[in-house]
Amino acid sequence: MFRKMLLLLALLLPATVSYSIGDYDDRIVARGDANNDAGVDMSDALYINAYIYQGGPVPPCKNQADANDDGVLDGSDSIFILQWFFNNGSAPPAPGPYNTDCETDEYPYPGCDTDPC
Repeated sequence: MFRKMLLLLALLLPATVSYSIGDYDDRIVARGDANNDAGVDMSDALYINAYIYQGGPVPPCKNQADANDDGVLDGSDSIFILQWFFNNGSAPPAPGPYNTDCETDEYPYPGCDTDPC
């Protein structure tokens, strides 16, 4: 009896944890704001590079760090931000880098561990 209860608990516990984390999966404020400091600048490109290439801290909201909105957080997001700043490239897509309201990000999105709003 005890083993069955333990197995049931082991099966239900991960579902409960993932549900609570999933609440923020599609939320976003400013696209490109990897470090969640309420602005998109060169420090966001550096934050993304540190995370990907040097084992730096995970961005608080990967949705926001996904600067090019391709649904994947990778080196192309850092390049996208730098192209925008220094080579007159396209600004990060909607909701954009200057947005201040909480928005819902369209799928695909890499998710958020914390609420960016």
